[in-house]
Amino acid sequence: MMIQLPAVLLALSGTLIAQTEAITKIPWQWESTFNVSKPGMVRLELPPAVLDASRADLGDLRIRPRGGRECPYLFDVPVRRADILREAGDFQVSLADRTTFIEVSVKPADRIQAVDLVSPALEFLKSVRIEGLGSTRDWQVLVPSAVIFRQLESQSRMRIPLPSGAWERLRFLVDDERSKPIPFTGVRTVTGPEKLAVTELPVTMVSREELPGETRLTLDLGAQNLDLAEVCFEIPEALFSRPCRVGFSMPAADGGSRIEELGSGVLYRVADGDLSSEELAVPIHRRVPSRYVIVSIRNSDSPPLGIARAKVTYRPTILVFSAPQAGSWQLITGAVSERAPEYDLGALREAMANAGGERIVPGPLGKLTNYEAEPSLPGVEASGAAIDLSNWSRRRSVMFASSGVIQIELDARVLAACRGDLGDIRLVQDGRQIPYVVRPGKVRREIKPVAFVMKNETNRPTFSRWETTMPIEGLPAVNLGARSTGRLFARRFLASAEREDRFGNHWIEELGRADWTKTGDQDSPLVLNFHGSRLPKTFFIEADHGDNPPIPVDDVVIRFDAPSIAAKLASEEPLYLCYGNLEATSPQYDLRLVWDELMASAQQSTALGDEEFLRPETKKHDSAMGAGAPWLWAALAGVVAVLLAIVAKLLPRESSP
Repeated sequence: MMIQLPAVLLALSGTLIAQTEAITKIPWQWESTFNVSKPGMVRLELPPAVLDASRADLGDLRIRPRGGRECPYLFDVPVRRADILREAGDFQVSLADRTTFIEVSVKPADRIQAVDLVSPALEFLKSVRIEGLGSTRDWQVLVPSAVIFRQLESQSRMRIPLPSGAWERLRFLVDDERSKPIPFTGVRTVTGPEKLAVTELPVTMVSREELPGETRLTLDLGAQNLDLAEVCFEIPEALFSRPCRVGFSMPAADGGSRIEELGSGVLYRVADGDLSSEELAVPIHRRVPSRYVIVSIRNSDSPPLGIARAKVTYRPTILVFSAPQAGSWQLITGAVSERAPEYDLGALREAMANAGGERIVPGPLGKLTNYEAEPSLPGVEASGAAIDLSNWSRRRSVMFASSGVIQIELDARVLAACRGDLGDIRLVQDGRQIPYVVRPGKVRREIKPVAFVMKNETNRPTFSRWETTMPIEGLPAVNLGARSTGRLFARRFLASAEREDRFGNHWIEELGRADWTKTGDQDSPLVLNFHGSRLPKTFFIEADHGDNPPIPVDDVVIRFDAPSIAAKLASEEPLYLCYGNLEATSPQYDLRLVWDELMASAQQSTALGDEEFLRPETKKHDSAMGAGAPWLWAALAGVVAVLLAIVAKLLPRESSP
């Protein structure tokens, strides 16, 4: 007599539960409860909140009945098999009545999901109708109208999805009304496994940065460890074609960060009359160990796209286990350093994945009452070498709750006074350096100017000029944003500043420019990019109105990217953030070797105190030699005088009569 699979799994599950140790729950932070209606196979779908609270390897997840012992589980990870392409048989093509007719034979047993039309033509846009002939011997419309196209830039769409069904022959009617016919050389059928189910999730656009020839977006997925299928965009433009890359920030070998690519594609929309085709998504097919993704859209010489919003689709993460009893169960997670479990279920992976079972979504996460924080990086020395701060000009106290791993966000005042590479940042406690690493990613912050005042331009009556006064000098700014109550205008805005070098010479430096267009009631703010330029205390924004009336400008903000650093503290002695040393060498701490453990640790937030000046600070000047320096003119005059004297001696003397 054959033993049923669930019975075997239940017996094995009970044996393994008896062998596992009781979970003390001390290292685990979070729990989520769910009810099992009857013993048997359970498919537990992990919501984004659980994935976000777990480690990147998901090795801290544990399952157990309420008050019971750990239950073994495995993940149902579907194998992503490649599509199978087959040439359709009995290929026939003909022309009649401004229509190209194509007919092929296919195998009814094949699970055809789509068809590829094959053509050597380089540039076209066509509408296609697809019909199928099945057992009823009547042609049925499968696809009333689909668009195929190819452009010279190599963007193309030749694949058309088909509804499920068993067909013996397929017929294609290509409309040639708008353009001349093109040659077709074959049809390929696309078969493969069933498409995996996906869930749609809206995302938050954290920041948008316009670089030369590139738009860079930072998207907040709302959770880390999502198994992303694709990233989709809502784009209003009627015609465009832009290469697009999606990645996430991860640590680099030098302690900084780099962008690892997740996927790439081409976003496009093409049209010909009432025909149009578009692709607004980038495929990913990967679990992302970060909450934030970075999107880079290459514009070349074209204007940036007006991306309205974005969303992602992800595949659910399914945890499969055999429940020996019904009732209340616990899913616990959030243990930083617990070793991933090794259950003896490898031989039953395929059987368990195909055994079905009750599908359950656990409830919301809650804090475990007897959670006790694990020691943060017990093998890492918290203090570094001694430091002499005589060359550092500024410091700020760091306020933290207790020892452990901390995170410090560098605000506008710190960024304005430290080096651009952050190489002069030091954490100092009791006269010694505290090693730190720069966290990947940055947070977009805003500050408002102290004043934004219009100045009259008597010699240029068509210009508006606004004097902008910053609360601090030297902030590396990303862009300036503003709004206007005007409803119809198109202006070019220019930002400039007066600079001075060490010799007192002055010149005008352009900080950035942008075109601002607004039609109707839509909200179209000004975004004037500075690309990280350090802003002086005062700079100017101007616009030429031509023969139009001036437009009001308000709600002016300056945006900048604020990085964060993370460090481990073993003492609760006063801690200081020191900066302002242009000659300092960039630190190299061994802490970067335990990057993953540091990033996985619970990091407490901190606050910075008031700025203190450690020594007088000389004014920063441009190091370039000034064209109008007085000593330079004096030196040139001396050189000219010497040359004239030498020339005079070389000239022949007049002979006496």
